[in-house]
Amino acid sequence: MTDTKTLTDLIPGGGTVSLTVTATSTNLDIETMVLDAQREQATVVHNRLAEQVASWRRALYEMRERLGGEPAPEPDSSILPPCPMPGRMRCWETADALWLGWIAPGRPLDLDNVEAQRIPVSATDTDEQLAAAAERWLTGYGCPPAGTVDWILPQLRRHRDRLADALG
Repeated sequence: MTDTKTLTDLIPGGGTVSLTVTATSTNLDIETMVLDAQREQATVVHNRLAEQVASWRRALYEMRERLGGEPAPEPDSSILPPCPMPGRMRCWETADALWLGWIAPGRPLDLDNVEAQRIPVSATDTDEQLAAAAERWLTGYGCPPAGTVDWILPQLRRHRDRLADALG
């Protein structure tokens, strides 16, 4: 049996991280473990910040209304849900697909770090087929964070509708 050593550390703001090595752990093993932990913590921090910002927005609208100002605007169904990773996520269209590119939190914002996924779209796709395609392509290990499917569905529908209009 191989002996192991585990480093457990508290994360500022809550949580812990535990990293384990053995005598046979390679430099690559250690660097990979540290980078994976960094990405995981960056995603957690990003999600907490997004929740906090949404809370500020709601509170400010409520306070303005209580002071006699106008109420919060009604959500517009044509407006996209909030982007799960503002500044780190983009969509672009091709003739038969919508592409989603993102840079994981904790990685430098340059093109070398972009991960991309192609989501095929047809002019005859139903809303259910688009939702199933988005779920299939955008969930699981290595995919963008929760909320991405909700964010991209309106864009998939718009692209499908444009394809259908082009067919006449």
